[in-house]
Amino acid sequence: MRFCLFLLFAGTLDAVLTHFGVTLGIVEEANPLMKLVIEKNWSYFYLIKISLPLLLIGLFLFHPVKKKMKLLLVASCFIYFSVLVYHLVWMVLYLNA
Repeated sequence: MRFCLFLLFAGTLDAVLTHFGVTLGIVEEANPLMKLVIEKNWSYFYLIKISLPLLLIGLFLFHPVKKKMKLLLVASCFIYFSVLVYHLVWMVLYLNA
């Protein structure tokens, strides 16, 4: 469950930092699907970023986590952590410019 909570936290933080970066013109959204969502409406972007981890939490409340699923969760957490490190790098570069 803690991996799901991390994904919820990381997804929300990613959404806020992406909004900040795109709005200021510092970065562009790298995911083409999310870029289309952003062009449509930022509210949809936040809805997706927050609702998917919540859905995952709901699924794991009703189904036990199996070994393969836990491995996928850990991999997802690692990828999201990498994305947050990327956000940190561009923020530091932007603030020091």
